[in-house]
Amino acid sequence: MQYTVRAAALATGVAGDRLRTWERRYGVPAPARSGTGRRLYDEGDIDVIRRMSALIDSGLSAASAAATVLNESTQAVPVRSTGTQTLDLRALALVDRVEAFDESSLFEILDTAERSMGIEAAVEEVALPALVEAGRRWERSDITVAGEHLLAEVIRAWFVALSRTLPAALPAAPRVLVACPEDERHDLGALALALLLRRAGLRVAYLGADVPASALVDATRSAAFAALCLSVTGVASLPVARLSLRALLATGGGTRLYVGGRAITGARDGEADALPAVRLPASVSDAARQVAAQLRGGSEGGRSF
Repeated sequence: MQYTVRAAALATGVAGDRLRTWERRYGVPAPARSGTGRRLYDEGDIDVIRRMSALIDSGLSAASAAATVLNESTQAVPVRSTGTQTLDLRALALVDRVEAFDESSLFEILDTAERSMGIEAAVEEVALPALVEAGRRWERSDITVAGEHLLAEVIRAWFVALSRTLPAALPAAPRVLVACPEDERHDLGALALALLLRRAGLRVAYLGADVPASALVDATRSAAFAALCLSVTGVASLPVARLSLRALLATGGGTRLYVGGRAITGARDGEADALPAVRLPASVSDAARQVAAQLRGGSEGGRSF
């Protein structure tokens, strides 16, 4: 069953204006929208509203009640369908709150997710899906460019901060280079992979976006990297990625080559097959585990040059 704002207010005893304020400030609840933009609450939203109202009645501030509700959702996470995937409520809350331009509230959602879910799940189920959803909403003009950029930069800063909390890798740990090829400017997937590779105990050098093939060759020549992980988000970047990988192969050496990203996992048959590297899985957590296991186990899983 779906409820309008008025019906949700009648069902829960919480005024419609307050429901809108909670959504705007805290991302709770996160109702779906009709084709005309009207809020449509489902039974899960009604339960969330009642729970938040009860917490406020018990003496909590609205902000603390919202944080509690979002944290509790880790035990039985409600999800919302966006048409192509389902999203954790915290991912939706991140996107819903970007237009308030309140960085601290966005960091609070991410930090709460990390504490309750762990780094891998918070990255995989909250941060990265929120970026995808923000992109979809921007395409529909549902959020502004400024809002999308704010979310991206908050998540970037959060990834970097998490990396700094991890213990240093052992000196004997394999070294991994992570980068995006030239003209590929969307690097947050690569940054997430670098974070999880560090968490796996590897020594990681992260070069970021738009790295020319010559720079990749120079880097691998100057240091003994066990592997290079190249991240490709846009299909238009596949030809450049192919040239970069072939340039690395032409130099000879023992570095294993891996390639991943949305352009790889979403490529049509044949589009990514010519890349001279091992294709990583869509899950960034699975990708990090695969690379770490193969480097530590001496597997021949990666294409070497």
